[in-house]
Amino acid sequence: MPLSNNARRERRPVQPHDVWTMGDVAQMDAVVAACALVAQADGWVTAPERRRMIDRMSQSPSIRFFGLHEVTVGFEALNIRFDLDLEDGEAAAEAAVAALRGQPGPSHLLIDTACSVAEADGGFDAEERDVILRLCRLLDVDPSRYDLIPGEEERR
Repeated sequence: MPLSNNARRERRPVQPHDVWTMGDVAQMDAVVAACALVAQADGWVTAPERRRMIDRMSQSPSIRFFGLHEVTVGFEALNIRFDLDLEDGEAAAEAAVAALRGQPGPSHLLIDTACSVAEADGGFDAEERDVILRLCRLLDVDPSRYDLIPGEEERR
């Protein structure tokens, strides 16, 4: 049974090693890429959706850590790349995310950020959930930590 749009994840406690590094451009680019992939989950982003996504991102502690202006500029640039060539935009975003592979703390924070952005409108839709599962695969992160797989919570 798929998660409903109103399904909410339980917040897992932040671990001491789950930290961002001030000034780390690769981490910021990865967060921007994850947000762009979530925004593009249904295949396109309209101007009102972009504004809503920026509003959602502004609520994220991770985004505020890197600076909303810098993240917004990066998000808009990546969305333009998606608009020009969807495959190129996805490849660039996935490469930025994959740069965090092997860094468990930042990888977990990236998934937390993507989840909080996706659920800011009340829950995940199927496309957003699929994008976040793809991010988990790119980062070699166990998605069961994030209640993304229907039925997983019963197995714990």
